[in-house]
Amino acid sequence: MKRALLIIALGSVCASVPAMGQTVVGTSHDMSSALPITQRVCVFCHTPHQPEGPPQINTDPLWNHTLSTVASYGVYSSDTLDAVPADIGGLNTVSNLCMSCHDATVGLGSLYNDPNIVGGEETPTNAGTVISGNANMGTDLSNDHPVNFIYDTALATLDGELVDPAGNPTAPPATWLFGGSVQCASCHDPHDNTFTPFLIATNVQSAMCLTCHLK
Repeated sequence: MKRALLIIALGSVCASVPAMGQTVVGTSHDMSSALPITQRVCVFCHTPHQPEGPPQINTDPLWNHTLSTVASYGVYSSDTLDAVPADIGGLNTVSNLCMSCHDATVGLGSLYNDPNIVGGEETPTNAGTVISGNANMGTDLSNDHPVNFIYDTALATLDGELVDPAGNPTAPPATWLFGGSVQCASCHDPHDNTFTPFLIATNVQSAMCLTCHLK
């Protein structure tokens, strides 16, 4: 009887524990299989002890992946585009961090600081393997949604078909913008693939697009 009550009690406790949030573990951004000894996951983008690397700014959360040296990715242009996007080539922006893998010029496991193991460091087995398939954005972004531009009330007013981000409950939350600008991570969350491909929100019936676009 006591054992039965204990089982019921444990079941109640487990049922009351909230489900864990989504993480990068188990997604296509989990490359821990390339580190057979340590099985580290975060190390492919972050390191707790920043080594000598590019100038670190607040968009670099202890960045660990080798940055691309592409000087220019180009920018999207259109007769109806009122935003003024800037080329991310050579800059240290959130989008440039993404492209350090997704332009397919740098190995997936090319790191500034390899994870420590007893007696040395473990170099990822995919250090020279570049990204392939649909994830390979290439080095020309002139035919992709523009990034690295300021999205504010002035732009919304000028365009006439954008949601004003200021004080509007239907506007994109501030966390979607980086220093007031649209970057790759304004639409994609590299740590959460709940809405494939790593979208920050559902795009069923273009819901995510309509957060910004009045169509």
